[in-house]
Amino acid sequence: MGVTRAGLTSDAETGAARLALRLSPIDEADFARQAAALAATDNGIPDSALRGGGGRAPLGMRPTLVVLDPGHGGVDPGAVHEGTQEANITLTFARELAEALERTGRYEVVLTRDSDVFVSLEARITVAHAAQADVFLSLHADALADGEAVGATVYTLAEGAADAAATALAERHDRDDLMGGGVDLTGTDDTVAGVLMDMARVQTRPATDRLARALVGGIRDADLHMHRHPWQQAAFSVLKSPSVPSVLVELGFLSSDADRARLGDRRWRTQMERALIAALDTWVAGEVALQDLRLR
Repeated sequence: MGVTRAGLTSDAETGAARLALRLSPIDEADFARQAAALAATDNGIPDSALRGGGGRAPLGMRPTLVVLDPGHGGVDPGAVHEGTQEANITLTFARELAEALERTGRYEVVLTRDSDVFVSLEARITVAHAAQADVFLSLHADALADGEAVGATVYTLAEGAADAAATALAERHDRDDLMGGGVDLTGTDDTVAGVLMDMARVQTRPATDRLARALVGGIRDADLHMHRHPWQQAAFSVLKSPSVPSVLVELGFLSSDADRARLGDRRWRTQMERALIAALDTWVAGEVALQDLRLR
């Protein structure tokens, strides 16, 4: 059987999601072609993600490598409200932000997806590790049933989710994929891999918190509207990398008329891009200063 139609829809009022699949009989050759096409859209690492290599210069002596993760895509459109799909909004913003970052000359950018394709949550983490990213930013624009949430929000991994994340990653990921090339865990069992990832987070978690603080400050300094609780924690899968500071940014809520208008406004997106770049500049400067103190 082959997939002839697939789609995910959500009800803005109830929050319920419905996945619809239509299967039809196909021959072996067509089945093989569909399987190959699916494999190409998931777990495939963009060529640009492979630019990172061992022995890189310290942060501050080279461009900072940022992985931008436009949420959803392909059969998963994300939130849908008033005909606007989250997957399209995040991809548009990620492309524009990537261009703005690279224009500064201070950043290199890798996108987890650069078209409307499906990429699994764990494959997005794999891209960050393959690129040896300095920062991972996942971009979203959710919709809530009550329609009351308004403004940008920054999320980091909830403290209680870290242990569970280490266990889950150790069970499912290839060992050489878990630490971004820093430590080869091949041959280690799940318990040892989990402990080593927890140790990695001892350094990564404070850097992530500093990144979140800089992002909230940068957005506020740009006088852009933020949620009444601008920095929150959650167990989002894409935040579970043990070795890359990872933050999820809700740019706004499609369920809010004001946010939806802002997300569709190129001038507003440019302001947000500048705010995020200023925040990243602040974070990089702080990390370089800490790095210099450790070297002394």
